[in-house]
This record gives sequence, structure tokens and C-alpha cells, in this order.
Amino acid sequence: MSRTASPIGTAGRFPGTATDTPIDPAWQPWLELLEVALDAASDAAAVAVVPSSADQPSGAPMLHAAAARVDGRKARGLVRRLANVVGLLDADELDPAELIQAAIVRDELVIARIAECVGAPADTLAVLAQMAAIPVLHAGARMLGSGAARVWQRGYCPVCGAWPSLVEMRGIERERRLRCGCCGADWPLPILRCAFCGETDHHQLGLLLPEGEEQTRRIEVCEQCHGYLKVVT
Repeated sequence: MSRTASPIGTAGRFPGTATDTPIDPAWQPWLELLEVALDAASDAAAVAVVPSSADQPSGAPMLHAAAARVDGRKARGLVRRLANVVGLLDADELDPAELIQAAIVRDELVIARIAECVGAPADTLAVLAQMAAIPVLHAGARMLGSGAARVWQRGYCPVCGAWPSLVEMRGIERERRLRCGCCGADWPLPILRCAFCGETDHHQLGLLLPEGEEQTRRIEVCEQCHGYLKVVT
């Protein structure tokens, strides 16, 4: 693929939409949140990410010390739409900038404090915050060049520092690429290396293979750290 941050999907292509087979109704609120967030992320003019001009510490993701310029009106509108999906009535009390920053740096204490102030469950507000941060995270991922991704040899995301959500095996050469579920970036990592602890001993690395689907889906497991990742072809 020519870009590092290849498209994750669009609202009209989610399972359970009018063009697809209906899914478990319990998933519908989650899909609605993703539809709202990805729609906002498609507006490239709403967010500008400026990387830090200072030398980055070794191993720091691209968004470390970066500045994000966000259209305040659009950010507030996004938070209101997300709050409407989860049934949060006090959306006007939420500060979009504070919420987005807490989501990106994964500050659970700040999320809990905001949740208490607006009378919302902390786990609900954490999901809302993560969805609100998607436009900023995706803007950062769009800045990552393929060359920068290829030299990144760490298990966590080179853009936002999150752990990968899954592994994609691509092409005839079966290149192993990790996919970030937060910002959508992807980057290569050698096959015999655990993304979480860096283990390279093949005796400690294994696969769980679903019968009949060995060529399309499997799970990588590490006996050293007990981490695992779903793999799709």
C-alpha cells in the first residue's frame, strides 16, 4: 500500500448498516459512535498537527510534545453528537480540549474527574473521549511517511504510542504489519518478534489456528509475557 495510514473504513461500510446483514443490536451504539467520529476525522481542515521542533527522545512516538490546532466549534459539535449517542445530557459542560488531551495521553484520573463533574459513568466518558480524539489521532497518522514507519522497529505505535490492535499479513511476501486501533497507523515488525515484550525466541512464540481458516485468521501468542494479537490476511 502506498500510505502508512490506510483507510479504516467509512460509516456506510460498517457491518449492520443498510447495505449489510444486521448485527447484534448491542453493537449498534458503538458503531454509531464510530460513524460520528470517523465522519469528523474525514474533515482534514478541522485539525492540524504540528510535530515538536525539538529533538525527540529515543523511542518517542511522533505525537510526543506535538501541538494540535483544533477547530473549537467543530470539536464542540463533535462532542455534542457523541454525547447524544451515549445519552449524556450535560455535554455543554464538557471542555473538548481537556477531554481530547486526556484521551490521547490516557489520563484516567482526569477522565474520572470530568465524569464526576458532569454526573456520567467514568467508563462511558472514557469511550466518548477516545472517540472525540480520533480526528486528532488520524491527523497525526496522515503525517507519518512510509519511510518513517519502515524504520520503526518497536511494538507500540510510531504515531500515538498505543499498543497494536491486530496484525495484518499483506501481499505475496506475507509482510507482517501492526495496526493501531487508536490512530489507524500501521508499521512493519519482523514475524518472530512479540510486539509487547520483544521476545524473539521461537520456542516462546506460538500460533492459535482456527480449524479451516488457518490461511486467513489466527492468533499470535507469547509465552513470555502472555500477550496475544489477532492476525488477519
